[in-house]
Amino acid sequence: MAEETPDFNDALTEEILKGMEETSFEKTYGGKYQGSALQQETYSSLQKQDVLFQQYITNNFGSYENYLQQKKIQTNIAVFDPNVHYMMDVTINTEDETYKSDHISPDQLILEALSGVCTIVFVDSKNNVRRINGTLEKSYMPTKELQTRSSFFSPMPGDRIGIWDLNEQKWKSFYMAKTIRFVRDDTTGLE
Repeated sequence: MAEETPDFNDALTEEILKGMEETSFEKTYGGKYQGSALQQETYSSLQKQDVLFQQYITNNFGSYENYLQQKKIQTNIAVFDPNVHYMMDVTINTEDETYKSDHISPDQLILEALSGVCTIVFVDSKNNVRRINGTLEKSYMPTKELQTRSSFFSPMPGDRIGIWDLNEQKWKSFYMAKTIRFVRDDTTGLE
């Protein structure tokens, strides 16, 4: 095979990089997620878009406002409450920005899972670090599982959370107290 000349390599590199000078591969930091406008918008859109979740709210709490109050989900406050929240690395990625938090409640995590695809890193019962790429969002699961997902709109005893595992195509669960990291990525779906 003939050796390529430096001129050819330089021209090829220039062509590949053409137009990329203004492209940024880093997202801007959107700020703290807890109490952000994005969090408020995400949670309020759920009550309008998910009929099964609306029924769950109405049947168990009467209204969405009662649900937020009873579950102590105060979307305009970013203060850690040890009676409600768990400490973990929380990241929310949107198309343009990344939001961070150091805590989340079980019910907030469920609301995030209802909003899209999430990656959860946790310690399992055998003390192994595991990862689930999952969701409670109806568009990502088989039709036959849609009714079952309503069983996971609330944490199970011990703040155990159920979620549809997208890789294994079955229901999985994890404990909030053993969760290390939570990521919801609206750009690619999976971390």
